[in-house]
Amino acid sequence: MTSIPACPRCGRAPLTALRVAYTRNRWGGGGPRPRPEQWWECPACGWVGYRDTETAPLTTMRRPEGGEADCFFCGEEDGNVVSEPWRQEDGELRDWIVCLHCGTSNQRRVRPPAGG
Repeated sequence: MTSIPACPRCGRAPLTALRVAYTRNRWGGGGPRPRPEQWWECPACGWVGYRDTETAPLTTMRRPEGGEADCFFCGEEDGNVVSEPWRQEDGELRDWIVCLHCGTSNQRRVRPPAGG
């Protein structure tokens, strides 16, 4: 049984579990398959994030704005969430984008801010 964590931003408990499943490219007509992570949202402050296992720490994602918020794969408006960027060993800056509607995810190259 999955324990329901409290919100890391506002402390409200419990968070609302989100069902995020792969719905695209289901070869052979198979039904949606759940993503391996546990996804959560706070109904009080809007925090959204995930954890890899029941005992792993929560990882915060952000809701992007504008066209970046819409899924490039399924077209769902405001379906995407994005991780904090990280630097690869080769120095390249990347982030991870996930559509909460169709479950599709992708690592992306991140351009540094202008002047940065």
